[in-house]
Amino acid sequence: MTIDILICTINEGIQKVPFVLMPPMEGVRYVVCMQYTDEAALEKVPMKMMIRKDVKLYVHEGCGLSKNRNFALEWAEADIIVIADDDNRYQPEYIERIRNAYAANPDADIICFAAESYEGKPMKVYPQAKMPYTEAFKRGYYPTSMEITMKKGVDVKFDERFGLGSETLCAGEEAVFLKDCIDNGYNALFCPDVIVRSEFDTTGSHFADNKKMQMSKGATFAYLFGKPNAIYRSVKESLWWMLHKGCNPTPILYNMVKGVKWLKVRG
Repeated sequence: MTIDILICTINEGIQKVPFVLMPPMEGVRYVVCMQYTDEAALEKVPMKMMIRKDVKLYVHEGCGLSKNRNFALEWAEADIIVIADDDNRYQPEYIERIRNAYAANPDADIICFAAESYEGKPMKVYPQAKMPYTEAFKRGYYPTSMEITMKKGVDVKFDERFGLGSETLCAGEEAVFLKDCIDNGYNALFCPDVIVRSEFDTTGSHFADNKKMQMSKGATFAYLFGKPNAIYRSVKESLWWMLHKGCNPTPILYNMVKGVKWLKVRG
C-alpha cells in the first residue's frame, strides 16, 4: 500500500519540514502544503527538501490549519493518507505498522493510532487494545490530528470553523472530522500502536489559561453532543479543573458556554 504523509505548515514553519522526512522509502511520499501570510516566507523553502523526488510542495496564501488540511487532501493520491505537522517525526517501522494495521483490518476506512513525545513518553492516556473508534471515544479518547490516518476514498473535509488559525475557534477539528466521517458511513478504528513522535507541548495543554481554547471545547461539545449535553459536559469540565488543578471554574465555564452558544448561532 502506498502512503502519502500530508505535512501542513505555515510561513517559517517550512524550515522545519526537512526534519520530518525519513530516508526515501518505497511507496512513501510527502505532500507538503505551505500556507503563507507574507510572500517573504516563500524564499525560505529549504533546498534539501525540494531536491527530494518523494516530496511535493504546494503553496497557497492564507491561514487556518483546517483549511490547509483540506488543501492537502486535494493533492493526496496514495492508498493511505497520514495527517502530519511540521514538528512530527517518523521511523520506517511506524510506516510498516500503518500498513500492517490496514492489511489486518480491510474494512477500516480510518485508523487512529497512538503518539509519543520525542523522549518516548505517551502523549496521552490511550486505550490499550484495538477497538472501534466510537468505543475508544466513549472511554475518554480524543483524537489528535497526527494520530489520524485514512484510506484515499474517505470523502470528508475538515470543518474550517475549528482549528488553529480559524477566526474564533482554535481546536476541536479532529473530533469534529471523525464525527462527520462516521455520520457519513465510514468505519473508524482505534489501534494502540505508536506511529509518530512529536512535541509534547500541544494546543490542548494550555486549556486552563486560554479563553479561546475553552470556547473551542464548548463548541466542540455542542457539535458532538448537542446543546443540553454540551452544557452539562462544560459544567463537569470546569469543576474538574477546579478540583484537580485549583482553577477558578467560573471563567472556564463562562467561555465554554460561550462556545456552545457561538456554534448554535452559526450551526
